[in-house]
Amino acid sequence: MSNSPDSSSRRLTNKYNLPTPLVEALAADPYDAGGADLSVTSIWKPTQLIDLVRRHRAEIEVDASDLIPSALGSAFHTLMERADRHAIKEKRLFAHIEGKLISGQFDRLILENESATLQDYKVTTVARFSRHSHGADDEWAQQLNTYAFLLRLNGIQVSALQVIVILRNWERYMLMRSLDYPSLMVQVVNLPLWDPAEAEERIRARVRTHEVVSPCTPEEMWYKPAKFAVMREGRRSAVRLFDNEAAAQYFISTLKGTASHYIERRPEIYTRCEEYCEAAPFCPQWKAIRPEIPNE
Repeated sequence: MSNSPDSSSRRLTNKYNLPTPLVEALAADPYDAGGADLSVTSIWKPTQLIDLVRRHRAEIEVDASDLIPSALGSAFHTLMERADRHAIKEKRLFAHIEGKLISGQFDRLILENESATLQDYKVTTVARFSRHSHGADDEWAQQLNTYAFLLRLNGIQVSALQVIVILRNWERYMLMRSLDYPSLMVQVVNLPLWDPAEAEERIRARVRTHEVVSPCTPEEMWYKPAKFAVMREGRRSAVRLFDNEAAAQYFISTLKGTASHYIERRPEIYTRCEEYCEAAPFCPQWKAIRPEIPNE
């Protein structure tokens, strides 16, 4: 079995008593990193997360219900791979970088005249799509530029990067409620292509970071600081949000009818740790931040 953290054999639970065929389908994960030390996606993950998953892979539990979103993404990938007759699809690439075997399987490569467009499929929520900056340091840009780097090592010069996004919870009625809401359920996003020399330098440096396990940074934990919400009696949503209590107090002092307003502290959030990190139950850093949460 590969030592890659992406191929960890997790213990599957069924806390919500989902139908047996569904659970068996979710358990049949065909992913194989091909014996690589790191995958394209794990290169950019926190070193502490990767290390904890490797060391506790036999203890990690994942509920079947939590695998449904990724299963929907896999099903869409399979559908597109079967129907697509116009591109190179699902090809796995390898390269030795900084003493480690790196592996990555891109979704779609279009070779047309002298150009090569690399595309990746993403099935996600509207909220997660909206959180992406789509800039050079965006998570998707890092992933696709690493695929482009591997393709260059294999003799193919990529000229454009695109992500084809399926918003699985998109609702048409929301178009009338928000100006920022995505206009369609399908979004095609052009991502910035790194300069080849810059890409090699950044990717090699990132692979080297995995030589030493370091605590996660606030950015890696997807940290959002505490907010102070000015609330009004009889209203559920905040009147305004502030970064500190003094600013919230001053705002209330400027309002008429201040007696009906009050301040509600909304605690800081570590989104990755709280919702997306399978290594969180074994993480000493997370335990220090949230000591009230028992180890699973």
